[in-house]
Amino acid sequence: MFRVFIIFAWAVLLVILLYLWAEIREIAMIVRENKRELLRRNLSGRASETFPNFQEEEQKEREREQQRSREETEERSQEQGRKTRGMTLNASEEQVLDEVLTEFLG
Repeated sequence: MFRVFIIFAWAVLLVILLYLWAEIREIAMIVRENKRELLRRNLSGRASETFPNFQEEEQKEREREQQRSREETEERSQEQGRKTRGMTLNASEEQVLDEVLTEFLG
């Protein structure tokens, strides 16, 4: 009789432990889900407040690149304009240059 009582007590204790283990697992799963949801809300709130939209950032980068290329083309055109202005001589300058060259070249 005593052995039956001990076996029955062990079985009840095992059932109670299994029930507690299942409850603890369920609570842990709920806690994990709540943590995920809090992090998701927190990160999405931060992203919408402080970080720009990635498409807007990409568009701004393209605009900066276009501005740089425009500035570079303007600088090149100015340099070419300077070069062409330096190469063209008016009639009096050409005459002086011809005289100097004839004196040195003989």
